[in-house]
Amino acid sequence: MIRITGARFLAAVEDAERYPDLHLGGRVAPEIAFAGRSNVGKSSLINTLVARRSLARTSATPGRTRALNFYAVTLDRVSVVLVDLPGYGYARVAKTERMRWGPLVEGYLEDRRALRGVVVVVDARRGLEDEERRLLEYLRVHRRPAIVAATKIDKLSRSRRQAALDAIGTTTGGVPVVGVSAESREGRVELWERLLDPPFAVLDART
Repeated sequence: MIRITGARFLAAVEDAERYPDLHLGGRVAPEIAFAGRSNVGKSSLINTLVARRSLARTSATPGRTRALNFYAVTLDRVSVVLVDLPGYGYARVAKTERMRWGPLVEGYLEDRRALRGVVVVVDARRGLEDEERRLLEYLRVHRRPAIVAATKIDKLSRSRRQAALDAIGTTTGGVPVVGVSAESREGRVELWERLLDPPFAVLDART
């Protein structure tokens, strides 16, 4: 049983020098990052995981997440931090701002000691594309655990869902895949269970 007892926005970070020092409940809180295209539903997925409608801001205009957004979640008496990374591949922003996202995100993924792993979010109907494959390889090189969350699974008929997930699974290089839906909350519990177990193991923060 996944029981969320609290969730709140902590900080929006646009400068690596301003990363929050997150000692929650007397311990350094483990962090889980969410990465993916700007129109894939990262914020909606975070809201689904924490059972809140509007903790993470969603928009009809993809690309609104222009900073690293940190959210504190209390789960089974343990504080976990979910980090919504700026999206890629769609955002209509200035080239200079897109260039600034790169070093910010890469620095976070490579150097953040509290980071336990990354949820790579894809559209179940599209699967992995070049950007996602490069991201998974990047995470492998830097020894960051990853899981693929295939969103919008409710948009597929039940007969096509497993086939779509199986097809995605053949392209991840062994990274596990979970189908999820912000509409039906399908996959919510399974994704949390994956995050609670090794290699993410966020509840290890209790010990």
